[in-house]
Amino acid sequence: MQWTLEAMRVNAGLTQSELAKEFEVSNQTIMRLEKDSSDIGYQMLKKYINKFNIPFDNIFLGKKYENFVK
Repeated sequence: MQWTLEAMRVNAGLTQSELAKEFEVSNQTIMRLEKDSSDIGYQMLKKYINKFNIPFDNIFLGKKYENFVK
């Protein structure tokens, strides 16, 4: 199963604001990455992997709408 960044956050019961605070980024950064994670940086991706304990291969990286058409 592949997880989107948004699905990981929602499944953990976190708001975008809560996650942004924990990751020390702006709400807009989380919002942008949830819409299009294709350009996520290594350090931010590492935060998601560590926070949600999901292997890299199980994380969907791309535009939000692409996940639904595959």
